[in-house]
Amino acid sequence: MAPAKRCSSANASSATPPRCGRTTARTAGAGKACSTAWWGAAPYGPRRRSRPWPTTSPRHTGVSRPRRRNRPEETIMRELVARYLSRSISRRGFLKGLTTAGISLASAEGILDSLVPVAHAQDTRRVAPEAIKMVEGSGAECFAEQLVASGVKYVFGNSASEDAQFYEALVDRPQLKYVLTPHEGPGAAMAAGYVKASGEPTIVMQAAVVGLVNAMGQMFNAYKEQTPLVFYSYRTDQTRRAGRDGFEEVANQEQIVQPMAKYSWLARRADMIPETVRRGFKAAWTQPYGPTYVSWHSDLNDEKTYAEVIIQEKVDPRMRVRPNPAEVERAARLLVEARMPLMIAGDEITTAKAAAKAVKLAELLGMPVTQARQIYANFPETHPLWVGSLPAARLAALDFPKNPDVVINVGNKLQHNSPQPIVAREAKFIDMRIDSWSMGNVMNTEVPLVADVAYGLDDLIAAVEGLVTPALRKKAQERAQEVRRFSEKAKTLRALVARNPEWNRNPMLADRVTSEIAQFADKDAIIVHEAGSVVLHGFDFNPIGGRELFYYYGAHLGSGVGTAAGVKLARPNQQVICLVGDGSFVFGPTALWNMARLELPVITVVYNNHAYGGPHSRVIEKTAGGKMVQKRQFVHD
Repeated sequence: MAPAKRCSSANASSATPPRCGRTTARTAGAGKACSTAWWGAAPYGPRRRSRPWPTTSPRHTGVSRPRRRNRPEETIMRELVARYLSRSISRRGFLKGLTTAGISLASAEGILDSLVPVAHAQDTRRVAPEAIKMVEGSGAECFAEQLVASGVKYVFGNSASEDAQFYEALVDRPQLKYVLTPHEGPGAAMAAGYVKASGEPTIVMQAAVVGLVNAMGQMFNAYKEQTPLVFYSYRTDQTRRAGRDGFEEVANQEQIVQPMAKYSWLARRADMIPETVRRGFKAAWTQPYGPTYVSWHSDLNDEKTYAEVIIQEKVDPRMRVRPNPAEVERAARLLVEARMPLMIAGDEITTAKAAAKAVKLAELLGMPVTQARQIYANFPETHPLWVGSLPAARLAALDFPKNPDVVINVGNKLQHNSPQPIVAREAKFIDMRIDSWSMGNVMNTEVPLVADVAYGLDDLIAAVEGLVTPALRKKAQERAQEVRRFSEKAKTLRALVARNPEWNRNPMLADRVTSEIAQFADKDAIIVHEAGSVVLHGFDFNPIGGRELFYYYGAHLGSGVGTAAGVKLARPNQQVICLVGDGSFVFGPTALWNMARLELPVITVVYNNHAYGGPHSRVIEKTAGGKMVQKRQFVHD
């Protein structure tokens, strides 16, 4: 749009005062400057009509000037401009209103184009200037700018030529680093590992639907493991090919991901790309976390546009929820009065950095602690109140305690793999987590505590401390001694594993391999585990400054090597060891190329049992004594 100027008559000299005090703008199809005096009111709505000229002038006494009256179409245009700039009318409605008033469609479109910068400038004033900026360029440039504003440092992808303008945009944005991955699946696993280890956002880019389906196995893992990961792939160019069943095209591409994505959206215009990307990150990073998917037709990457880019923190809810105080009081009373309470530690403890608070609550009550099907080690395994992970899908499988009367879950998703609930019906169950959607789906819940577990633990600790009497404190100490005796006995029994006559056999037992790795691993090593049923002996994981665990329970194979590469990228100064089964390894070995290319020193150990051990064992269990066992013919070997 041309710079604004003061309205003046065509034959007026520079010394002559302007005939009106309004600001005008030159626009395509808008006519002469004087005829567009109404534009001056645009950013603020219709202005009050200026004072009429006097009927006499000091220089020209007695000369009358007729008062100028607005034509009907001018009044209509004033109203339409005000409504468009106040967002009470759409672009289509604005154009329709102008053409109805007798203005040609070409002129109406010219007027609309001239209003776009004014509208964006008006929107900019509504947000803090440091939080928003207007970007003029290709849709792909706006995409890149929004990624920067959303806090993205690494882009993981194997996208194709339709994203050419995005690659072009990266040249001038060195803060955005593109990690080329040879295969979309391990590439998405690498991105997930980076997110888990860094706590920072990233995005995974694929080529249309063909790349998307390769990545969907790891999208499934992200869905099951509640990993905040944003996926993107373009759709077919709508200007020439879309809708013709052409190359790399399928109808309703964004619907493919809906069972696994918290949010999926198709941007319809180039200027909507930043908004769509922001919404993708917002949905992924709003608890409970999960994967999202954004897409648009590839020609929008090339289209020139003018769009607003907003920093992510101005649109994210940053949800930190405290529990209901009345429910906290109920939970505290149940715990202090319990005969044998039990804590199930979950992954929200690690993501909320609340492990020390979980330890404090357990010590306050002398309460044993376990965990069930987790990604992280959420409680120090050398702590005397630690009684080990659940060996099966129910608390009844624990050696100790056998019959807890009050069970509190702190941030565990509680994935059920058995017809029976994890917590027996007889026990009173307290469920503390942010994921309210799955609360009460399977287990009866005595006290629901919907909360960020860091806040929830703070409030619960305070409530328990307010209820503990000297008698109850003594009871908790006695219970802690009972738990300690069990823990010491279990530790002694684990040490006997090395006395197994098979311990020194050749080839080595998986347990022996794991034990030896635990001997040389650094004290703060990160262990990425995708070795199936291999038990991790001797690592003594400790989320409070010790060794860390990155496990999986999404169950789509091939995540281990990629996850380890992403973890090392996020934590370059810590030792990363990847333990992976031979069956899982062949699903995703291509991430080794990324380790070499990016110089990521990861120790990768492949357990070779010459079979897909998990299916092999379960098939034998389901067909005990059958023909396969009798003839030793197993399809998974």
